[in-house]
Amino acid sequence: MRFDDVVELFADDLDAAVGWRVERVTEEPDLDVRWDPTLGAEAYRMRVSSRVVVSAADGAGAFYALGALRQLGPHELWGHEGTLTEWPVPHVEINDAPQFAWRGAHLDVARHFFDGAVVRRFIDQVAAHRLNRLHLHLNDDQGWRVEVPAWPRLTEVGAWRPSSPAGHESEGRDDGQPHGGFFTRRELVELRHYAARRHVVIVPEIDLPGHAQAAIAAYPELGSAPPGTGVWTRWGISEHVLNLEPITRRFARDVVRSVAELFPGAPFHIGGDECPTREWEVDPRRVTLMAEHHLADERGLQGLFTAVMAHALRAGRHEVLAWDEVLDAVVPDGTVIVAWRNVEEGRRAARRGLDVIMAPMQWVYFDWLNSDAPGEPVAIGSPPRVTTWERVYAFRVVPDDFDAAMAARVRGAQAQLWTEYIATRDHLDYMAFPRLSAFAEVVWGTVADLADFRPRLEDHLGRLSAMGVRFRPLDL
Repeated sequence: MRFDDVVELFADDLDAAVGWRVERVTEEPDLDVRWDPTLGAEAYRMRVSSRVVVSAADGAGAFYALGALRQLGPHELWGHEGTLTEWPVPHVEINDAPQFAWRGAHLDVARHFFDGAVVRRFIDQVAAHRLNRLHLHLNDDQGWRVEVPAWPRLTEVGAWRPSSPAGHESEGRDDGQPHGGFFTRRELVELRHYAARRHVVIVPEIDLPGHAQAAIAAYPELGSAPPGTGVWTRWGISEHVLNLEPITRRFARDVVRSVAELFPGAPFHIGGDECPTREWEVDPRRVTLMAEHHLADERGLQGLFTAVMAHALRAGRHEVLAWDEVLDAVVPDGTVIVAWRNVEEGRRAARRGLDVIMAPMQWVYFDWLNSDAPGEPVAIGSPPRVTTWERVYAFRVVPDDFDAAMAARVRGAQAQLWTEYIATRDHLDYMAFPRLSAFAEVVWGTVADLADFRPRLEDHLGRLSAMGVRFRPLDL
């Protein structure tokens, strides 16, 4: 196996950082990148003496090794247009491999839209931290962000709202500023290729049947909302959900198929969280459907959407992910549960024989406050909803009381960046870092203690600065 693309990207990065070009030579290279099939997935070995020898079994391992090599050098190697003239490298031997296969970051582009340039920049940051999944939340009550040719009004109407809350949602104020945007299909394919080159898999999410007011604003026949209902201008959870008509389930099927075509072979998230049932409770169709499918209450109706979308995606060879609320209904076999409400939901999924990605909000929701200091920017909650970087570093992906069978069901973990209160690139940086840096070490599986981690994190802030990241200082 050759690692031509990995080496070429490494050369491009150095050129962008300090103007160096890496030349290919066939004899006695200063940097020798080799294939070693005895190493595991994403693992690498690096020996530095009179020259650097990197060994890996796959492209991801080689990519991480060259990233580790950059970490051994000056911070300028991570910057742009530096003036570095030499790169001393200490003599070391590193044998490294991740503990968890799923090391994810989630970005909500529905509440506030971030364009391709911002997402590419975030992919660079994710990849630099050896995270390998980027979960893109592409629709919600407040906006639809992906082009679907058969349903053009999703973006013509659903991608735009006339205003957003000003300050905190609880204040009831509006900013009066239109907001919107969406990705064309071509743009999403380009993002997929950009991420793949950096060994990051994009996991698209279409969240249905709840969180659907933007879709209903575009196509009122899909819901039961009053005439004239528009894209929602509030945060929180809209009561307007997809209705129970057969055409609506076909809509859900067709949309996930259309979006999945842009991400061949990738896992696909179908949402499934926070779906109010008030409109279903007064819908006469529910009686027939509940009897036909032997459902105990209206919550079980959500499972009909889950089954339709899961079947369509599996037919296209996509693995299906869903938020943990789908556990309240019949869950198709093989569905991977993203446990966000708490660790107990992960436990419940593992006991049912389902694979789990741990994402408990109490530990890894980075829309929560960085601290309880009065100067923090407005966030989704108030103290005690605080997640410091120290708390993130204390997170354990597999709880100590999981038995071996349950632990084997945990694929890894994911940190979430919901963007109701994140509207700019700089604010995104502030909320993500350094918490995402702490998370990356936890999910890689090399966590130590704070006394060991803090000086390394302080040094790492120099790399983030070189990358142009507007991180939150460690102490404020």
